[in-house]
Amino acid sequence: MSKFCNYFALHHAPHSVFDCALWWKSILSTPGGSRSLIPHCAIDPDIWVNASSSWGIGLVVGKRWSAWHLLPGWNLNDRDIGWAESVALKLAVLWLVEQNFSDCEITIRGDKMGVIGTFNKGHSRNASRNAMIRRMASCLIPFNISIVLVYVTSSENRADSVSRSILGPQELCLGCTFELPQELFSFISHV
Repeated sequence: MSKFCNYFALHHAPHSVFDCALWWKSILSTPGGSRSLIPHCAIDPDIWVNASSSWGIGLVVGKRWSAWHLLPGWNLNDRDIGWAESVALKLAVLWLVEQNFSDCEITIRGDKMGVIGTFNKGHSRNASRNAMIRRMASCLIPFNISIVLVYVTSSENRADSVSRSILGPQELCLGCTFELPQELFSFISHV
């Protein structure tokens, strides 16, 4: 409603509302769809994420790193640095699933308060970020994984340099063998 200038304007729901409703319909109509009540154990695998609009996305786990270069056109429409930071978080989620984590609460560190707030609220005014949150939830729920995002300053973020193309030694490259989601093919490229 905040987008309408007066009470007399015709109100039409944007396409993102219909996309979200379709997603919820598919989630809620899944047979046996439920949330596990198995207690979560808290795990901190030392994960750090960051995105830099000037180069790309960095993921650091312990001393190992992985990077994705942002491709030309990534920042069109409503995709912005917040969206790129959300993609960094999504890539960390894909890595967690690839590593067979389940029934746990995972700590991930990042330096964008807006992305942390958006993830914790579960929604944003930005349609592309909302789509990324839904895709992360679709990955996390089947494995009963919860994410705890911890804010760190940019100067403390160990993924900051990786997101700016300052990569670590090749022997410390994190083996990210997960398949990149199709919706990201035209926006990022694994380095």
